[in-house]
Amino acid sequence: MRIERLSALCFRNLAELRIEPHPRFTILEGDNGQGKTNLLEAIAVLATLRSFRTAKLGDCVAFAEEKAQIGCRVYGRGAHLDLGVEIAGNRSRVFVDGKAVRRSSEALGALAAVIFTSADLLLPHGEPAARRRWLDRAIFQHNAGYLGELRRYDKAVASRNALLRDSDQPGFDLRALDAYDALLAEAGARVSATRDDFCAQLSRRVAEEFAAFAAPGLAAELRYEAHDPGITTGSPAAERQQALLRRLGERRRLDLRRGTTSVGPHRDDVAMLLDGRLARDHASQGQSRALVLAAKIAEIRSLEAALGEPPLLLMDDVSSELDRARNAALMHHLDAFGGQVFLTTTDASYIQLTAPRGVWRVSAGRLAPSLDLTRAG
Repeated sequence: MRIERLSALCFRNLAELRIEPHPRFTILEGDNGQGKTNLLEAIAVLATLRSFRTAKLGDCVAFAEEKAQIGCRVYGRGAHLDLGVEIAGNRSRVFVDGKAVRRSSEALGALAAVIFTSADLLLPHGEPAARRRWLDRAIFQHNAGYLGELRRYDKAVASRNALLRDSDQPGFDLRALDAYDALLAEAGARVSATRDDFCAQLSRRVAEEFAAFAAPGLAAELRYEAHDPGITTGSPAAERQQALLRRLGERRRLDLRRGTTSVGPHRDDVAMLLDGRLARDHASQGQSRALVLAAKIAEIRSLEAALGEPPLLLMDDVSSELDRARNAALMHHLDAFGGQVFLTTTDASYIQLTAPRGVWRVSAGRLAPSLDLTRAG
């Protein structure tokens, strides 16, 4: 799978652009704040219909502009396809071969991309929300239908929270919460079970890849951890639904007092473990980063197996955060990777690849081919 043409208009600070990326490596070099990450973000939105930097797509529209447009020509699974996204305010429209789709999920899978930023290197030590976002993004790249499940759950939580906040209003009927509890438990059980199953599958690949980035003898593992009692690893959705419903009843008085929902997978976590111990508490910085590298490579391998071809890889200034040995190991993996890769860096000489590449200089939102483009081969 690869992008043959890429265009953007009024997306962040990007000037109107149309480029033909290299089929293997496209390196975006330039000083900080020039727009390198914005271009990766545009590709990520085309692939996932979400930004990896903001929850509101409207933030991606250039200042003083009404809308942004991004598009690409994709070759994958033996066919060409034109994919586009138009963002106006916080609303977006998705186009496939020039026609607007009724449901955005119809476009998911047309372009698959794994996103790797320097912030991901902090995953073992970060907040649970960051690990949940990473896991959710990986899942709906494999299963487009999961995005709808996650949205239904998020909507159920938001609706229940709104009802909780109105509980002190005249005429409030406490029984109205019963319907929302049932909806939240049903949707939450599906999200929780899907995450648990995917995490278990990905963990096996992480264990295999970790050996390439760390000293032998350490065992790496991912484990999905439900916040609510009664939900155990591997339990089916039906059991999770009953456990959530029971817990919602137990916590209702507290939720009414606080005006927010304290039960459900929006409070779960992904434990990142080395030898059965939490990496955030026991791993060195080098071991933690090796674990993240293994998780990202495992994500790529898993998606490649699901698609039957490599996905895109978007890397935002990752190499500058790694020591020499791990950066060399990562570059070795990338050289062997058969897919298309987009990398950002302040200096293309930092990217020690042997494979052909194209280099673009990014300055004030404008792209210009570097002389290194002659090495594209």
